Amino acid sequence: MMRVMRSWDAISDYPEVQGGAITIGNFDGVHLGHQQVLAELDGHARAVGGPSNLVTFEPHPRAVLFPDEAPRRLCLLHDRLSWIRDTGVHSTLVLPFDKALAQWSAETFTRTLHQAFRFKHMHVGYDFAFGHDRQGHSAMLRELGESLNFTVTEANAFELHGGVVSSSRIRSLIEAADFAAVEALLGRPYEVSGHVCKGEQRGRTIGFPTANLETECLVHPPAGIYAVWAGILHADGMVHYLPAVAYFGYRPTFQGRSLILETHILDETLDLYHHRLIVRFVTRIREDRRFKHADALARQIRKDCDAARQHLDSIIAPT
Repeated sequence: MMRVMRSWDAISDYPEVQGGAITIGNFDGVHLGHQQVLAELDGHARAVGGPSNLVTFEPHPRAVLFPDEAPRRLCLLHDRLSWIRDTGVHSTLVLPFDKALAQWSAETFTRTLHQAFRFKHMHVGYDFAFGHDRQGHSAMLRELGESLNFTVTEANAFELHGGVVSSSRIRSLIEAADFAAVEALLGRPYEVSGHVCKGEQRGRTIGFPTANLETECLVHPPAGIYAVWAGILHADGMVHYLPAVAYFGYRPTFQGRSLILETHILDETLDLYHHRLIVRFVTRIREDRRFKHADALARQIRKDCDAARQHLDSIIAPT
């Protein structure tokens, strides 16, 4: 089971994380390029006879340094850690990123990291740079490794379907609602997950109760209606997927101002408040639009449900 540590001090509680190989990065989305880096990290860890360790940051550094330019996230931290865990990494250090940490030089950060983990090898991505003004790079690490007794390797860019697999490329595909291409680069279907939150319950009043997820910080497809699979996470870790229809948008019929993801499970009535819901996007049914009144919206939603049901009936349900 992967160890998750959330401070420098926590590392000392787990002496078994020392002496292996380590990597550093944001790993937003844990896509196929990230998975390749982590597979190689595992190989390096085995070669030096120690554990594989990962260091990541929360929030995204650009959200702290350049909040107006920060990219929307591919996933929230709980999903990122879950997908990292699936790769077999032994431990992950989640460092709270703030302006104080941003001032650390690359050398200071590396020395502190080495003192904590005593790693024998560091494996980094092909475009890796870190530390104050992004002055840390592979050449600097190799030079420092000679004095601290660790080696360094750099992963090659992972290319697929005509380009490098990157978080920014995947963001663009999500914004275009090209879910097949997103799945190809992630290595898994595109999903959004979170705890169901209390909404305004307007859907219930017109006969279509929804489970609402806050998604303000996430990259998202265009506003509109989508055929989706709604996955209900149970206490034993199993996920039960049900056919559903989802709405992504600002609810113009009701003068909404905040972006929200509303999911209506077809042919089922379930109380999902405080449960974790996984929304797996399949296809876009239509664009968002404003209706003159709630009755007109309800009539359209019935048509949307029929369209979603027809599409989902034609494909194999996830298990």
